[in-house]
Amino acid sequence: MLKEKGLKDGNLYKRIDTAAAQHLITTEMATWAHEIRLDANDQRHADEDAALPDEADARKAIEFATALAQFLFVLPARVARGRGHSG
Repeated sequence: MLKEKGLKDGNLYKRIDTAAAQHLITTEMATWAHEIRLDANDQRHADEDAALPDEADARKAIEFATALAQFLFVLPARVARGRGHSG
């Protein structure tokens, strides 16, 4: 979603921080994004000692993705419509 907003350079860590610095997301959303990113790192980097994700982990990731989509795309469109602008 950050790439869709033009943040394509660097790794995910940098893109999250850039999104917060550009006020695309709040500081709290950036903190949450980093938590989700770190949760996924164990499996991504094949850490054999890491526990496999469970249903709660999946719910947390889905809840974050939904909130991020709402924040980046749905809410701005609603505000634009409410202000009488197309979008």
